[in-house]
Amino acid sequence: MLDVVRADQVSGLREALDSSCVLLIKGRHGFAPKATVTLASHGLADWHVLSEDGNWTRSGYLGGFHDLIDEMLSWCHDHALEMITQYEQTLKRLFPLKDLPEFLVPKDLTNTSTKEERTRFYHHEYQNKLLVGLAEFLFESLQKREMPTVLIIEDASGISPTVNSLIRVLMRLQKHKDVYALKIVLLDYHSTLLLDGAVEFVFPKFSRVEMQAALDPVGNIAPEKLDRIYATSGGDLAIAEAVLLCDKNGIPVAGYLDAGSIADLYLSSLPSFERKSMTEEFIRNGCPHWEWLSQRNYALSGPDELDAAHRLHHLECMRAYWSGTSPLILCHGMAMSNKFERMEFLAEPCEILKSIGLYDTWFSFFSPLFADPDLRHHGSGNDDVNAVFINAAFVLYSLGCGSISVPYLEDFHKTFPESKYTPTVLYAQSMTYGRYQQPVNLPLAEQYAQRNLETIEKSFQGYEKYHYIRVFAENAYAYIKARQGKYAEALELCTNGNRKMLDIYGDGRFRLHQSILIYNTSQVYEIVKDYAKAEQQLRLAISYDPYYGEYYNDLGNLLSKMEGRESEALTAYERAIALCPPYYEAHLNRGGLHRRLGNNALALADFQRASEIKPSEARAWFEIGTMFLADGEPVKALSAYRKAAEIDRGNADLFVNMGLACSELGQVEESISFYKKALSLQPKNALAHNNIAIELFSSGEKDAALNHAILASQMDDDPEIQATRRFIEGARSAAEFSSLTN
Repeated sequence: MLDVVRADQVSGLREALDSSCVLLIKGRHGFAPKATVTLASHGLADWHVLSEDGNWTRSGYLGGFHDLIDEMLSWCHDHALEMITQYEQTLKRLFPLKDLPEFLVPKDLTNTSTKEERTRFYHHEYQNKLLVGLAEFLFESLQKREMPTVLIIEDASGISPTVNSLIRVLMRLQKHKDVYALKIVLLDYHSTLLLDGAVEFVFPKFSRVEMQAALDPVGNIAPEKLDRIYATSGGDLAIAEAVLLCDKNGIPVAGYLDAGSIADLYLSSLPSFERKSMTEEFIRNGCPHWEWLSQRNYALSGPDELDAAHRLHHLECMRAYWSGTSPLILCHGMAMSNKFERMEFLAEPCEILKSIGLYDTWFSFFSPLFADPDLRHHGSGNDDVNAVFINAAFVLYSLGCGSISVPYLEDFHKTFPESKYTPTVLYAQSMTYGRYQQPVNLPLAEQYAQRNLETIEKSFQGYEKYHYIRVFAENAYAYIKARQGKYAEALELCTNGNRKMLDIYGDGRFRLHQSILIYNTSQVYEIVKDYAKAEQQLRLAISYDPYYGEYYNDLGNLLSKMEGRESEALTAYERAIALCPPYYEAHLNRGGLHRRLGNNALALADFQRASEIKPSEARAWFEIGTMFLADGEPVKALSAYRKAAEIDRGNADLFVNMGLACSELGQVEESISFYKKALSLQPKNALAHNNIAIELFSSGEKDAALNHAILASQMDDDPEIQATRRFIEGARSAAEFSSLTN
């Protein structure tokens, strides 16, 4: 399309760019937003302008940001090596094929285990940590470079769900810092994006005068013909250019044919080799929808011809990805007309996205495949395609979607009763009912666990990995036994499994799974409060997987329960935070220990950091409020508590504390209302009864105050609660005596 600038829009765009962090431009490609936005962006003094295709199927799961990320990695390599090292845990996990010299810490076993040994995948909240880490890397490196950047993301309606989340994190981060090092302009050609906080700017269609200036600045086209071209194009310059090309090649714009008909007639006049060349070029470019005439030609091409081209390009794209020279490009695999071949092409990318933890982008294209009954039954039951569906079921049940995963697993088992994946399927069902379904169904979970062990004994004794899958199944059974309170049986299963794996495979093979078995043994010991053995097992698990940060967080939690081990616990939390992308749980846990030790400033810093990483974490805001309340700042406390209450409306202790903050501010009625809210959630909350008694007594409602004080004293023998009752009873008796003597 002609590189046309809409001059009348430039000043408005500059004003919007000045005032906003994210600008959402809605309007078709043929309305010329890109050139206009680019000119407006260059008008911002000292701002660097970068443009990238945002359609993730053509440009990768972080499409729209790859060029910026590569640019900042290159700059940091030359000027700020410590930035890459600081954020290596995020960068190397989002980009598993990058191996930069600045990466100093080896990967954990989740990343390095072979496919057959990988029995652990990242929790769905892990992605937010990765995106927070990436956003902070970009923001801080841009600040260090001292070159604020405008990032123009073209075809932004095609951004991945992952990038959509990244943009929201960047918006939040920059707003919190009150510094704007990056402005993002999203060119939404389909007007489908919705992004809270973005300033929207609607690009209108071309006017008749604008289109003449763009198509025919010297006046070679007759006004009547230009009128017909304009009407046919609907004010879209890209369509007008195509229609004009058709007119020049003998397909007149007569006024009674629409643009599509004119284009189709023109295409019919071209020799087959030229149309084939046009199709191949269009596919090579990733089928950009704004190449309007090429898109019409593509739609008229035969499916066999298109599939052959897409097949070739998909294989090339996958080779380029594994070589580290290209992002993960899926547009060709997704374009295959044969759904079975399409599924087979997408099996490998599904595994890649799952291993990183980008479940939102994975399911954005996989969910219709998962819903297709033909594809659910496709394959022999032992193929990679079948593994993708089972892995999806694993992720779904961990997301709390057991009602989706369980029927599929049942159906799979009926369809492929001899599948090598049967133990995995039965394991998933036992864990769905025993761990992830709420409420859990332990009897049914146990039935599946027992059925799994029986199936393994009956059908898998000759299988190469027999002992491995047997121990894996026993591990699930041990978890269920622990949930049932049968700790001795659970420990026996765990310890026997550990011993068997070591005897049969040594400490080299299935190392990831061995670390998980040892970790689970530690968890059971912790439940029964044998902290010494729990620590011994957990440290053994860490020796197997020394770069897995979550183990160190659990070690911190364990040590913090042991008298005199607080310093070691803090060291464990510090190691967990160093090994993970921004790790809000470890900050919360360390903050709680700091508060217990009286390190209030450090505790508050940890809680605030947790709230930055995950603003929807109610516990972080609750703890921040509690710290402010303890420091005599009820206004700040109440503000934090209100944020917690927006997230969690079922926490009685939260409303008690909100009542305390209001009481400190002299807001008696609001204080009482919060205490009543707490009691509606937890009628036997002694502190709420005690505090409402104090407020009612101060308000002169002595009888009601005494009722609450008596209830509180009956629920809790805390000296202060008992003192409140005695005080109110004494004051009430004194008042009665005074009224009698008068």
